[in-house]
Amino acid sequence: MAKILLISAIVLLIAVTFQQANALKCWRCSSDASTSAFCDDTFDPSIINDQQRRWAYVDCNFPTSSQVPFGQYVQQTSRPVCKKMKQLINDKVVISRSCSWEDVNAPPDSCMRTTTPSYIKTEFCETCGHDGCNSASKFKTFTLFALVPTIFIFILNL
Repeated sequence: MAKILLISAIVLLIAVTFQQANALKCWRCSSDASTSAFCDDTFDPSIINDQQRRWAYVDCNFPTSSQVPFGQYVQQTSRPVCKKMKQLINDKVVISRSCSWEDVNAPPDSCMRTTTPSYIKTEFCETCGHDGCNSASKFKTFTLFALVPTIFIFILNL
């Protein structure tokens, strides 16, 4: 039993570590776009076709040094994050999801303090730092696939 639990724990650790080594992937969409009905609250990835997924689920990383305009400095204390916002724009509710960069010590709701024009009222804004976290789901699918067998084996051995 201990051997099975140890192997399961190692598989889970490898799965989480491997996923963190990849680029952060975020949803990029806005509910007011005609092709982004899936972006609304609640987020519905089941209606996304392959073409939409290619442009809506994107890598969110710092630009490479060749992409940074000459003379600009990318802060080393910043990190890429996924962002979800709910705004009232000209009396219309708009949900947007995007990549962003924030200070490593910033709280998840720090984007609520951003100044906007008078016709935009931010009702909700939050950032997060794991793949696809600016959608409705809270867990990464790959991590769940690694976690479920571990729990199953643990229950069988009780």
